[in-house]
Amino acid sequence: MRKIYTVLLAALASGIISAQEDTTRAKELSEVVITGQYKPQSVKNSVYQVRVISGERIQKQAATKLQDVLKQELNIRFSQDLSTGGSGITMLGLKGQNVKILVDGIPVTGRQGISNEIDINQIDINSVERIEIVEGPMSVIYGADALAGVINIITKKAGASKFSVTAKLHEETIGREYGINQGIHNQYVGFRWKHKSLEIGGAFGHNYFGGWKDTAVGRELAWHKKDQLIANGFIAYTKGKLNIRYRLEGLDEVITNPGDFASFPEPNSGDTLAYDQEYLSRRLMQQLQAAYYVNNNLNFQAQAAYTGFRRQVFSTTTNKENGDVRLDPGAGHQSVVDFTGFVFRGTVFHKLSSWVSFQPGIDINLEKGDGERLKTGKNKVNDFAFFVTSEITPSAKISIRPGLRVIRNSVYDAPPLIPSLNTRFALSDKLDLRVSYARGFRSPSLRELYFNFMDANHTILGNTDLKAETSHSFNGSLTWKKITPNQVAYTTVLGGFYNQVKNLIDYAYSATSDTVLTANISNSNTAGTHLNTMVKYKQWNISVGASYTGYYNDYSEADQSLPQLQWSGEINAAAGYSLSRIGLDLNIFYKFTGKRPSYVASGPDIVPAETKGYHMADFTFTKKLFRNFSWNGGARNLFDVDRIRNSFTSGGIHSGGGLNVATGRSFFTGLVFNWEKK
Repeated sequence: MRKIYTVLLAALASGIISAQEDTTRAKELSEVVITGQYKPQSVKNSVYQVRVISGERIQKQAATKLQDVLKQELNIRFSQDLSTGGSGITMLGLKGQNVKILVDGIPVTGRQGISNEIDINQIDINSVERIEIVEGPMSVIYGADALAGVINIITKKAGASKFSVTAKLHEETIGREYGINQGIHNQYVGFRWKHKSLEIGGAFGHNYFGGWKDTAVGRELAWHKKDQLIANGFIAYTKGKLNIRYRLEGLDEVITNPGDFASFPEPNSGDTLAYDQEYLSRRLMQQLQAAYYVNNNLNFQAQAAYTGFRRQVFSTTTNKENGDVRLDPGAGHQSVVDFTGFVFRGTVFHKLSSWVSFQPGIDINLEKGDGERLKTGKNKVNDFAFFVTSEITPSAKISIRPGLRVIRNSVYDAPPLIPSLNTRFALSDKLDLRVSYARGFRSPSLRELYFNFMDANHTILGNTDLKAETSHSFNGSLTWKKITPNQVAYTTVLGGFYNQVKNLIDYAYSATSDTVLTANISNSNTAGTHLNTMVKYKQWNISVGASYTGYYNDYSEADQSLPQLQWSGEINAAAGYSLSRIGLDLNIFYKFTGKRPSYVASGPDIVPAETKGYHMADFTFTKKLFRNFSWNGGARNLFDVDRIRNSFTSGGIHSGGGLNVATGRSFFTGLVFNWEKK
């Protein structure tokens, strides 16, 4: 028992344990999660409602980026910023600055562009073992940016094999476009080696997205070209009571935004110029994790990370007559901004008795920036916190976890205490009830305070007068799980949430200019409910879900006759069938994103508007070819969705802006090589 517990503890520190989906009773009941847990915990026994996206599902989707996977989930939506190449996420009706993105439990540094969000597509999907999603505020455990919840990306480890090698080739069209400089061309190779107490691994990937021309004219692209190089490596040592793991990951990304040649020459030059921009991102993330096991009742854990992130805007002009390329001397057209982040987290787990345990900890987050687009001044935000949680289990059917966090922020006075209360009640062997409350606190980020963003389409100014966001959130879920004697597994989850956010930070748009100011725009509420059902039987794996989310209407503050919440529905479904005799897996993934009602200002009037709903579906297959090779392929975006138009009513129907969703129907194929030595 002692040896098993030691292995589990080591897994908690390094994220070794992976949750595998299977139809057998043993695997179904032992699906393990680590996010927010004292030790690796089954999904059933966790006080949090955790969703797990397994590595198996990621492989079945043949995803080329994390957005491909997460967009299938309920209560998660994405928007695309074509100017900067980034993608924005919305979770539980709250924007991405309120979603904590973790890699092996450690926050990711590098919020960018106008969205002030982490671009999850800058994380290598080929190195992901699984993804754990905890909806609802996790501010007591993970601090700022966790008002909407946590997405924890667990990376691959050495596992049981002595040595393994994986290589992948992936080719995909972008709509109907494909060629040497068009389409998607991805390559990846990775290895993992294990000998006694030592583990070593590394990987390198190249991801090329050739941009999407669509209806753009001349040299312009509707979606900009993106070229990524991603590399990572790790070394881990486990000996007796001690586990240590170091991981390094680097990113080099170039997004190219070509301009068309002007229809008029530059004054006094006779030249016709095209204005081009490149967005260059570089990130180096270092992580060190350690755990020391004393006995069954006491252990220590520590995590530290240092990240350097650079974002450069490089602008040039191209002469149509002679092809001459020169630096663009325009104001704000050249810039370099550097961000550095340091994180330290230390916890102690102590079990006082058979039914009471607690975990105190410290959390230190230091972030600073430097560059032309940052205002003069400190340009840093430091956050120091002490937190403590306790788990009270008077019986196997009841788990109560209260928590408190005390914060000292270098910029803002945080609330004296940030409390939380998570509970789980096993109503029967098959039925679990979870109810939770948490208060959240988020200080404005470095970008929101000091960063000024300017390009041809945006002028967004930071604001040092911002107030911190605080929130009250309530979550509840009812989970029913049954496995029949003939190995049919049923799981149904009914859940709901309510968030009340004070001093929500967003963009305030000027009525007289194109300038946008970061501001506390409102006191926001969001609410919603969702229902998910999954059935697994032999070769079949089927899931169906629906959600209904209320988004806050900012205009309701000025006009009490307008609804405070505007509701939008979602439906998702997935079905998979495995023909094991011939080594063939067939899968289809579907999601309907309902229309999103809203209000807009039209002159002196506030008029109703909406973003239309749309359907997305992918079909994929995987075929084993030889002992170590497999072939995958399929079609994405079967309904050929690209841009969803907004419309508003003011004496008739008018088109407004739009939501960039996808690049039309595409087709892909890939080859995967896996070899391992037991």
